[in-house]
This record gives sequence, structure tokens and C-alpha cells, in this order.
Amino acid sequence: MTYYIAELDETQQVIAVWIKEKTARAPRVFDPRKHIFDDAAGAEFFGAPKEKIRNWIARAKA
Repeated sequence: MTYYIAELDETQQVIAVWIKEKTARAPRVFDPRKHIFDDAAGAEFFGAPKEKIRNWIARAKA
């Protein structure tokens, strides 16, 4: 299972998304060059709604 953890600023906007993969020891900041966003494979979302996390990741890829 993959965990996506939103980091929020004081206005509750997502400023970073951390990813914790099943085999990883600790979460890391999502990097579109290293990570693949796959919410169909049993992903869980924390800190913000799934849609806000997905939007942040989409902007990071651009």
C-alpha cells in the first residue's frame, strides 16, 4: 500500500506531498522524476482530500 501525506501551510493549502511506499523505511517528498502516482493500487491519503493531493502532484509534473 502507498500512503500520500499532504503538508499544508497556514491557509490549509497543500505545499508538499510526501509518499510512503510499502517497502520504504520513511516517507519522502513526492518527486515526479522518481515516483509514479497510482491511486488505483490501494492508496491512502492523509492531511488533505484525495483531489487536492492529486492536483498538487499534477502541478508538480508540469
